Amino acid sequence: MAEMVKKIEVSYHLKEEIAKAANGLFEGLNLTPEQVFLEHPGSEDHGDYSTNVALQLAKTIGARGEGLAASRFSSREMAEKIVGVFKQSVSESASKDVKKEGEPHSAKASLGALFERFEVAGPGFINFWLTKEFLVGEVGEIHEKNEGYGGNEEYGGKRIMVEFAHPNTHKEMHIGHMRTLITGEALSRILQASGAKIFRANYQGDIGPHVAKAIWGTKLVLAERKMNFDQAEKLSLKEKAHLLGQGYVRGNQEYETHKEEIDQLNSKIYHKDPEIVPVYERTRKWSLDYYKAFYERFYTEFDRLYFESEVAEPGKRIVKENIGRVFRESDGAIIFDGEEFGLHKRVFVTKDGNPTYEGKEMALGPLQFSDFPFDLNVHVVASEQAGYFQVVIKALEQLDPKFVGREFHLSMGMVQLVGKKMSSRTGVFITVDGLIDDVKELLRPKLHSEGFSEEESERVLEAATVGAVKYSVLKTSPLLNAVFDLEKSVSLEGDSGPYLQYTYARARSVLRMAQGQGIINATITIRSDSNCFVNLTKEEVAVMRYLYRFPEVVEQAARTYSPNLICSYLFELAKRFNNFYNNVPILQGSREDQGNQGARELRLAMTEATAIVIKNGLNLLGIAALERM
Repeated sequence: MAEMVKKIEVSYHLKEEIAKAANGLFEGLNLTPEQVFLEHPGSEDHGDYSTNVALQLAKTIGARGEGLAASRFSSREMAEKIVGVFKQSVSESASKDVKKEGEPHSAKASLGALFERFEVAGPGFINFWLTKEFLVGEVGEIHEKNEGYGGNEEYGGKRIMVEFAHPNTHKEMHIGHMRTLITGEALSRILQASGAKIFRANYQGDIGPHVAKAIWGTKLVLAERKMNFDQAEKLSLKEKAHLLGQGYVRGNQEYETHKEEIDQLNSKIYHKDPEIVPVYERTRKWSLDYYKAFYERFYTEFDRLYFESEVAEPGKRIVKENIGRVFRESDGAIIFDGEEFGLHKRVFVTKDGNPTYEGKEMALGPLQFSDFPFDLNVHVVASEQAGYFQVVIKALEQLDPKFVGREFHLSMGMVQLVGKKMSSRTGVFITVDGLIDDVKELLRPKLHSEGFSEEESERVLEAATVGAVKYSVLKTSPLLNAVFDLEKSVSLEGDSGPYLQYTYARARSVLRMAQGQGIINATITIRSDSNCFVNLTKEEVAVMRYLYRFPEVVEQAARTYSPNLICSYLFELAKRFNNFYNNVPILQGSREDQGNQGARELRLAMTEATAIVIKNGLNLLGIAALERM
């Protein structure tokens, strides 16, 4: 993916200057900006950026021998020489970097306009401190770009299909599907904000043994309740989904006893037997209507729903047509010999002539590509399917070379609920609806409802509940198992979605009060001709030294498919803002503000900038920003 990367302006400009300085000092290096590693130090006492380029150069030169003049310098001496170049550059250009009022700050300005000091630390680390003028200028940049702040061109118009959710019909949605739904939606938004054209896809199993078990079991459950399918039609979507869930559990539990009967039912469904089609189509619709309502609740809308039933026969045909070229027969079945590629063998068509999941994928890939000729298809699916995807993707690539490098499995970890275990096979099942209800009831007494209508109160509670559930899943790397703790998910003081929503509402409340008191109009201006930089508190500086990082975080989250990076960033920003809110008189001003016309405006501008960034970040996560809470 490296060819798609567009670097963040400030950090890339710094890398350019570091490479330029090193190449000018040490002949023959030919260091490129891409070879310069930058990071934000763990402690801001060590600056805003840090590089180990001198240590890197010393190691490289050592490996190349004594041919370079630089080899006689230690890594620390090399770092000091690079810093010397920077200091001389700052001294020479200081008079050229005076920023005029109303002029936007530029990431391509000289180092003196960006960094107030450079220092060498330890064996050769170089630390950089951004200027207060730059930090304040970035607050203005946030205001100017508003909802567009944080966007980048990491993917530069690349067409990306994100395939996620995948709940099978005739079952209730479980928390594993919930995680892929939440993560897939967040990734879609992050990738779109990073310049990609997105197509949201959902591939669902609506045919196969699980459907037969569910229908067989549902008939049994209805008989026990003395109900028929027409009477069941009057149940709510949630009740019908729960009915199918119970039916699946019963069918699964009694499969060995009634194997022949359930297998015959499965065959009838595959062959569209008129006897079973009406029941199949009715129960399938129950599932799809239930899922659609759930997608809407979680702010997701798919561009296309794909189903196993539509790719089963085409997949079987493709596999059979490519026997001898891609597939081969083995004991009556048709397999793909993945061992030829360091993988493993898998059956694509059974000896009974039925396409397996793998066989169906051979038709799904071309169908998806015909709908949306993608540069990349990201399959957001549990890690337990990693081996499956390795074989399926390799088989697709052998069928058609255009798929080489275009199919990617984002291997998702599982979700573990604190204090609870579940198994849909044994009937110990925690539904997503049940989980959401539990979160909502824990959150209800925590929210203030004064001045809210009953309708508004429920709207806020619903948005906060969805925010709590989503954030609890997203704050962990998709590659790792996520631990869902109900109590922590609703905390208004901890690392949670409601905490971020509450922080946003707090910032917006301050701005409303400022407008109500006539302190500001609809637009806040930063007075660059004032001495508002002089008496900045440590709390203000702490917020501003974090605000400017947001575009970098979004770019990295897009590049690594890691929404958790945005969660971590927003939590740290919210902590800094709340510390600022609790310790700095934003509206009243302080004794030090006397005679400083711009100080209060800057604090309000910073408050609004924080609100903008939090709102933009929450939007990327698929979480609503609440004006009041």
